[in-house]
Amino acid sequence: MDRQQLKLELLQSLQKMYDMELVAPLLEFCQGEMRVLLYLDAHPAGAREIYPSDLSDALYVTRQRITTILASLRKKGYIITETSKSDRRKTRVRLSKAGSHYVQEKRALADSYFDLLIQTLGEKDAAELNRLGKRAAEELEGLAE
Repeated sequence: MDRQQLKLELLQSLQKMYDMELVAPLLEFCQGEMRVLLYLDAHPAGAREIYPSDLSDALYVTRQRITTILASLRKKGYIITETSKSDRRKTRVRLSKAGSHYVQEKRALADSYFDLLIQTLGEKDAAELNRLGKRAAEELEGLAE
């Protein structure tokens, strides 16, 4: 298979998975509001203060987009924003109890999807898919900078 054909088939495979109704809930983990919630969940409020600029930098999202996402999450009750105790000019962000509960529900959904994926592919092929995904992430990390 030539390189052009391989690129086309990779794109088609990714597009097919992206378009599947079964995969759609997982895509949330990589985008927008859910991505912010996962970041906040992974960085508990007690560890250090998290500011909108931290989210923008860590998630490679514009500050304007982060502001929009945070406004939506605040309206839904999933986050709490408050003035920083160390710098009153800054607003810190943390996950609310409702936000934490929502993240856990979404993780349970993803867990059931991965159970189905492992069952369908078999453990050996699922492990190989995971290995290749990790390798791609490691190899590509930093190339876009």
